Amino acid sequence: MVSSTRPHARRRDSREHCFLVSHQQGSSLSSDYRRKRDRRLLSSSAFLLALAISTPAPAQSAAPSIRLVVDAGRPLRLALDRNIRVKRVGQAVTAILLEPVYAYDRLVVPAGTKALGHIYTIESGSKKGRVRLLLARDLTPRHRVLLQFDTLMLRDGRAISIKTNVTPGRDPVVWRVAEPSRRDNVALRAREDLAREIKQAVAVATAPGKLERLKDAAIASLPYHPEFLRKGAVFTATLRAPLDFGSATPTDRASLGTAPAPDSILNARLTTSLSSERSQRGTRIEAILTQPVFSADSRLIFAEGTRLIGQVTFARSARRFHRNGQLRFLFERVELPAHASEKLLASLYSVESDSGNRLVVDDEGGTRMTSSRARFAAPALGTLALVASLHGRLDYDTDGAGPETEYGGVGSSSLGGWLGLAGLGVGLGQISRPVSLMLTVAGLARTTYTSIFGRGRNVTFPPQTSIQLQLAPRGNVKSQ
Repeated sequence: MVSSTRPHARRRDSREHCFLVSHQQGSSLSSDYRRKRDRRLLSSSAFLLALAISTPAPAQSAAPSIRLVVDAGRPLRLALDRNIRVKRVGQAVTAILLEPVYAYDRLVVPAGTKALGHIYTIESGSKKGRVRLLLARDLTPRHRVLLQFDTLMLRDGRAISIKTNVTPGRDPVVWRVAEPSRRDNVALRAREDLAREIKQAVAVATAPGKLERLKDAAIASLPYHPEFLRKGAVFTATLRAPLDFGSATPTDRASLGTAPAPDSILNARLTTSLSSERSQRGTRIEAILTQPVFSADSRLIFAEGTRLIGQVTFARSARRFHRNGQLRFLFERVELPAHASEKLLASLYSVESDSGNRLVVDDEGGTRMTSSRARFAAPALGTLALVASLHGRLDYDTDGAGPETEYGGVGSSSLGGWLGLAGLGVGLGQISRPVSLMLTVAGLARTTYTSIFGRGRNVTFPPQTSIQLQLAPRGNVKSQ
């Protein structure tokens, strides 16, 4: 039994020995593997940690940005760059942007940008307007021509699609500037005049020349003439959808309470209608800055779109005998987003007006209409024509029929007919003496009433009128 069990014991011991050897070898291999794995993990962790330390956090490195957006409702002032004879709906028109467009703190569309559009609709004029034209000796049927502008062509060749509502056109506009004051700083005035000249450069370029104006006047004086949209006529195209010019890093803001320099000129547009006839003293008025205002160190004080609040300080309606209206207003506060309103005293420095209006801005910001003395020329000529028509002289050259009394002549009848019915009256005045006399009396009565006894003209500023405001010489900005 002893001999039979020993071989089995030896085999079992041999198997146990092999198992122990293999286990020790496996343990040695797994230990080496773990050490290598740990070293790789440690190296990777160190690399990632170094990368995280060397790379700043995105929130800390990214500078704040703003969206440069021109909001819907922003008016664009456009002037036609040539005369356009009205023919049909869809007819192409081109215009020039008169005023630059800003978004927050920078220029996005410069003045002089070309706008492309078309005639949107042609409507018949009102009966009241038709009667007024007939009384003014104009037999041409007038229509209400509405335009639509849909593209802005930037100088770099980019085309920006726009959607607009366009108001009917008005006469070419000019800037009426406040009369100079003896207290004005000469150097400051020189800088302001230069800025104003640059602003008006486009308007001057689009204004018709003398020869063209004479031609237009000659055509318009005809009883029946083609219908034109005049070169330089100004249209207000209001954006129906916002324009997005992308993101940008904003200019650093000035500290709260920083005031623009005294006598600074602010560019704005009225959002309320003003009239010397309807506006009363104390009437609230509002305006919006159309250009940003910066401090001396180029920090932003007021962004484009900042709202200004003021009131009417004096108003006098026009009266009979050509006594014209007067209007004065003052801006007193500026409203800043997320802050209390601040005091800001500013008066009118210049304002856009139709070229035919005789508007005057005084050195205190008051406005009034004036009348030209040339208005007395028409009644004087009418009086001379009537006297000549009533003056008789004997004509002995009657082929033996005896002397006859003649009244007036070709000159007096033509002049009286012109005052009565313009070109048509000149022809009718040659038909007979009674017709000539009737036209002369009608022309004299009309011109005398309108030039002497008629009501003067009121000062009127419609919404979206462009203005420039001058800060008070000692003005400062204080929180209310």
